[in-house]
Amino acid sequence: MKKIIPILFSTIFIQSVSVAQSVAERYGDRIELLGVTFKDPLVLCQILIAILLAVTFLQSGIDKIIDRKGNLNFFESHFANSPFKGFTGFLLTILTMMEMAGGLMLVYGIYYAFAEKTTLWIFYGFVMLAFTLIALFTGQRLAKDYGGAADLVPYFMLIMIGIMTMY
Repeated sequence: MKKIIPILFSTIFIQSVSVAQSVAERYGDRIELLGVTFKDPLVLCQILIAILLAVTFLQSGIDKIIDRKGNLNFFESHFANSPFKGFTGFLLTILTMMEMAGGLMLVYGIYYAFAEKTTLWIFYGFVMLAFTLIALFTGQRLAKDYGGAADLVPYFMLIMIGIMTMY
């Protein structure tokens, strides 16, 4: 009896695995999730990455608008010994505009992906946020905040993955 149970289990398991379908086998070149059809799994990845980055950068941009004084104080102390000393107000404004523009492009891109079935605006948002992160990274490095600069790398890599899924 003890030998029959493992054999029976393995036979059932092997049969159920061999019957299982992959996403490609089930949907072909299209994928459906919650009744929404996507061109392929990469489009779904682009949309999910866009949602995550839109939340991240819009929250950051809105925080810079709502608490401009607190952010300006942080920037002034953070960049006190860098070449950006004296330009922090201007740079904070530019950074806020870049974060908001990139985040809004992604929000529009998510809508556009569902309405027009293309991720063109998500691509534009990814590119805008890549430049935003390069600017942030440069500022952190010049301020000699190497840890802060390193914290930006995963976001940049996520954006690069998003861009690479476009092809």
